[in-house]
Amino acid sequence: MVEPGLILFRTAFQKKESIQLSKEELNHLRALRLQNESTVIQIRDGEGGLFNYIYSPNSKELFFQNEEYVPRKNHRKKIAIALPKGNRLDFFLQKVTEIGLDEVVFLVFRHSIRKEFNLERAEKIVKEAAAQSKQTEILKLSIEPAGNWLEAHKESLVVFHPFGNQPFEMGTLQNKIPVIGPEGGFHMDEENWMEKNRIERITLPGGVLRTETCGIVAASFLVYGTK
Repeated sequence: MVEPGLILFRTAFQKKESIQLSKEELNHLRALRLQNESTVIQIRDGEGGLFNYIYSPNSKELFFQNEEYVPRKNHRKKIAIALPKGNRLDFFLQKVTEIGLDEVVFLVFRHSIRKEFNLERAEKIVKEAAAQSKQTEILKLSIEPAGNWLEAHKESLVVFHPFGNQPFEMGTLQNKIPVIGPEGGFHMDEENWMEKNRIERITLPGGVLRTETCGIVAASFLVYGTK
């Protein structure tokens, strides 16, 4: 694999013999003080395609050199989580991207304080974090009503719960989707649903974690501790 001077993500990228850098990409190049150097800029499509282009000093145009492909992961790892508050969302997205998580489903619970987010902005944060950490795939993001989504995936869930009925063990997450609720806690109807459906609820040692902290912990356990 060629070691590029700069990695840029363009989803659904189609290879061309020459391409133009956007204003934002040029600014990024200048921020790294690479505008006066010849270097390889690698465009990644987020699906394993790596396209190497030659950049000449003070140019906006890139010329195709070669391409490489990295096989996509066979076992994709995802978590479902309530939306963190404020700028904690940015921090969460950066860290789970760096960890190598594949997908985040944001769930809107009855006690969720935050019920929406700017998907375009979130995807930009993910692309920047993916480029910095040299990922070859892009973290997938979506948002769903908690009740419907949980019901549809109830056979695959493990809920991280501050008052869970069993302590955490690494094997608990194998082939499962960790679920993290809002900081306001689960609504009684949601608790009753988990009880009725015998959803596994696990608790971590130590104190009660904030939503984004628990999400990062869950992502770490899932990516590094399961096959």
